[in-house]
Amino acid sequence: MVKKLIFIVFVIYGFTATAQIPKDKLTIDVSVFPEENVELSINSQVFLAGELLQYKVYVTNALSHQGSLSAIAYVSLRDQQDSLVFNHKLKLLDGTANGDFFIPSNLKTGAYKLISYTNYSRNNEAAAFVQKDIYIINTFTKQEAFSKTGDTIFMNHIVEKSPHFSEENNPAKAKINLDKESYGFREKVSLKLENSLKGMKGRYVLSVRKINPIEISGKIPTAAKIYSEVFYVPELRGELISGLVLSKIDSMPVSNIEVALTVPGEDYIFKVAKTNSNGRFFFSVSEDYNSENSIVQLYGNEMEKNSYKVVLDKKELPIQKNKSYFLKLDEALKDWLLERSIQLQVENAYFDTKKDSILPSKTNPCFYEDLGTVFKLDDYTRFPSVRETFVEVITLAAIRGNGDDAKFIIHNEYDPDRIAKFNDIDPLVLMDGMLIQNNSELINYKARDIESIRIINTPYRYGTKIYSGIIAVETKKGDFVPNLSKSFVEMINLPPAVKQKKYYSPDYSNRNVISRIPDYRVQLLWEPSLSFKDTAYSTTFYTSDVPGLYEILLEGFNDRGIHISAKRYFKVLEP
Repeated sequence: MVKKLIFIVFVIYGFTATAQIPKDKLTIDVSVFPEENVELSINSQVFLAGELLQYKVYVTNALSHQGSLSAIAYVSLRDQQDSLVFNHKLKLLDGTANGDFFIPSNLKTGAYKLISYTNYSRNNEAAAFVQKDIYIINTFTKQEAFSKTGDTIFMNHIVEKSPHFSEENNPAKAKINLDKESYGFREKVSLKLENSLKGMKGRYVLSVRKINPIEISGKIPTAAKIYSEVFYVPELRGELISGLVLSKIDSMPVSNIEVALTVPGEDYIFKVAKTNSNGRFFFSVSEDYNSENSIVQLYGNEMEKNSYKVVLDKKELPIQKNKSYFLKLDEALKDWLLERSIQLQVENAYFDTKKDSILPSKTNPCFYEDLGTVFKLDDYTRFPSVRETFVEVITLAAIRGNGDDAKFIIHNEYDPDRIAKFNDIDPLVLMDGMLIQNNSELINYKARDIESIRIINTPYRYGTKIYSGIIAVETKKGDFVPNLSKSFVEMINLPPAVKQKKYYSPDYSNRNVISRIPDYRVQLLWEPSLSFKDTAYSTTFYTSDVPGLYEILLEGFNDRGIHISAKRYFKVLEP
């Protein structure tokens, strides 16, 4: 059944070429698609400015509890006016992903909403997204005057309690075992998870965090159901970048227009698409990238291109604005807030020592891989101009003509007389991955700033076009940008997906080495990629210099899609 659904998705891609399809244009019964649901796990609901909000996303559907159709998920933090604090893009692996956000010192004290969704889950009108309430306290700024005109959320101080092991939402009977019930400062904790019923195989997060002395009364209203006039196609193979090409004269869609996308970088991404009969195009980007901005260009005659405009589809999910609500802090929290604020400032002062490690991302080979011949210009006599460089060094290609009539040609060793039909076709000319349509941009570029020139001197088909070959130029700085004053060349904001991290965890096993670095962590462990394969799981971590009651939370979904949640508590005592 899943294979059949995937086939239908590919049919949709092939005939509509867009991530958003008006429902009145659909030619299939979309009710055969299983609804996609999104869930969130977070490390806390309450944060002070200077703390790290950590989260994990789970995406499931009724047919496949172990994964999802979507390859991309989105997580955003919003205030009550639905203004974005951050908007993260995450690559899903087996239907899960994780990320974090450092709470900045300029964020106001208040109640916020953490929202997560996929492009495809937006079709689920009853649950297009999942919402978690987040409460942020900024001890560096004065809270706005309390108003009685809106709803009030009270944050009260409570005396520390001593809860016990929790079996709530734990049908698999997962057990959290510790080697003892209380620990000293910087002491090793041995933790073991056991599964008595063997129903724990699935995807989980394991969090160990100090319990805040806080009780919250009131709740942020949940947004109402979202109804849309369009059907959102799942981002099945990767991130979908889609849009319309419209005529500037009458704003009507234009078909059969070729569009090029470049995501710049050392391992740049270059893709070509063509608009369909409805003027729509899409790019599926499965590769990793680091650039924040990308370039979209229209192909074709310059006069024609100037009469068109590109309108990109938006990925943001707007939800209704809430009526005013206010976060009122109990005066009894003053001492705790002062102590915690000082601890955070000390911790952040040692950021460079305790920072997390960003895991390396996969390198993307260029679409042409190792084809052709590379001319590294520093290996040859340097010439002042690009034209002279092509005459004296680049033996497999040449420049013909001057000014606006200048063009590049490829010398094909199998066709020295240039009688083959492909010789009348222009080569694909790229500069740091940017499509060059005005050849003077390359011809007039400083030759000494060019690192290398790759020539592929055989016909090459890429996307919807056939080229006589490829001329790929790399500059020394890798920062070439085409002329953005042209209406058919547009820079778009395209932030990369969240990078995966290995979170900092101190090791105090060597007692002969006494660390003079203070340790005021309240998040002792955050393991977002825990997956059960056997009947038990073991790990260790160290306590910090912060005494109090700590909660161990195991949360996630087993392979049958059942939500599992188990808790246990321990104390850290002052020496």
